[in-house]
Amino acid sequence: MRAFGYLAFVTVLVAQPAAQTPPRPGTLHSVSIKGNRLYSSEDIIKQTGLKAGQPVSAPVLEKARLKLQETELFTNVADQYRTTGNPPQYDVTFELAENEQLFPMRFERLGAAPEAIGNYLKTHVDLYSDRIPGTSGVLHRYTEAVQTFLAQTTPNAKVRATISNDDPQQLIVLFTPDTPAPTISQVVVSGNQAIDTGTILRAVNQVAIGVPLSDARLKAILEGAIKPVYAAKGYAAVSFPKVETEPAKSNLGVIVKVEIKDGPLFKFGSVRFRGKGVEEEEIRSNITFKPGQTYDARKIDDFRIDLAHRMRMRGLLDAAITAQPEPEDDKRVVNVTYSIIPGEPYHFQTLDIQGLDLTTQPVIAKLWGEKPGHAFNPEYPEFFLKKVQEQGLFDNLANTHSDYTADASSHSVTVHLYFKGGKSAADKEKEKKEEKERRQSDGTWSPY
Repeated sequence: MRAFGYLAFVTVLVAQPAAQTPPRPGTLHSVSIKGNRLYSSEDIIKQTGLKAGQPVSAPVLEKARLKLQETELFTNVADQYRTTGNPPQYDVTFELAENEQLFPMRFERLGAAPEAIGNYLKTHVDLYSDRIPGTSGVLHRYTEAVQTFLAQTTPNAKVRATISNDDPQQLIVLFTPDTPAPTISQVVVSGNQAIDTGTILRAVNQVAIGVPLSDARLKAILEGAIKPVYAAKGYAAVSFPKVETEPAKSNLGVIVKVEIKDGPLFKFGSVRFRGKGVEEEEIRSNITFKPGQTYDARKIDDFRIDLAHRMRMRGLLDAAITAQPEPEDDKRVVNVTYSIIPGEPYHFQTLDIQGLDLTTQPVIAKLWGEKPGHAFNPEYPEFFLKKVQEQGLFDNLANTHSDYTADASSHSVTVHLYFKGGKSAADKEKEKKEEKERRQSDGTWSPY
């Protein structure tokens, strides 16, 4: 009959029992890994330094566990084991929780191809992954490996790694020289035919000049400044087949050279709608572009904004509308799909009048046209105040303004109207007369 014993050790994040008999020295029979997804069990076991057949004891197993914990690739490392025989043979299992906050890596201005750097890291960094945690220990290991690679051609190369938000889509680990990035001092374009160079440079220079150079920033500049200029003229497939940089001769900045390929002229294709909230007939009658017309990306967003505005006027204050252009290169058309999420309608419930006395408040309340329970139009309060001023109901009314409070749980709205007193009509007329007399007396007044 074989006898089995069982004990468990966990990371410092979990308290150990106060009284625990340390395991007897023995021999390691096997090591297994649980919970790993990014890293292979073979590589993790190699990192522990444990090998089958070696002598083991409690300090040896704890040292192996700490080696895994200190990689900073895992948020938790626990070990458990069972023993057989006498002297005992150990079957050890490490259970891991991998760090899930991972960032892709990018290499810039290092004088080497990013692919070459990545290939070197794969074979020279233990437990390599192309997505890594942003902890100091992990960044230090990868930075040292990148420096070692660069030192083959550039002795004393210094590299730094930072968590960068240059890419609006995601955070990245950016490896660069340990010196400030040069700034863009000039942009030069070539190959453009559909759009004149002056128009392109006016669009790009206002967002590019003086900006620190990085791949992500440069991509954002090209897509955010040049592409919209082309899209407004019907060129939905403009591309940048070559982008190069060179040091400027007159300053410490860099010149960015962009080759532009206009691509073909596109037209509007089909227009589709998903969701609800506005009648299809009303939608169709208000679209400012038609299939077959020259494509203009601005019209797509202008209509989206107009549609959202009209939905808000119907009480749909939470309405969300997105527009998705879908180019068909073979047909040279851009189909557009609008996705509509109307949300629940809000209704006017309460009128709150401030700044008026008990006599005049009921007058305003009676003039107010909206009834409780009606769909709330957020433009109505200011329209109402304008009408009040135009009708001259108050002799000394000065500034007025409004706002509202929308309750997301009940979808009810309280409107606040603010009134502020001013000079009476008689006082204003008196001041006007005095000003006229003063100007006549000093010779500055003229009836013409």
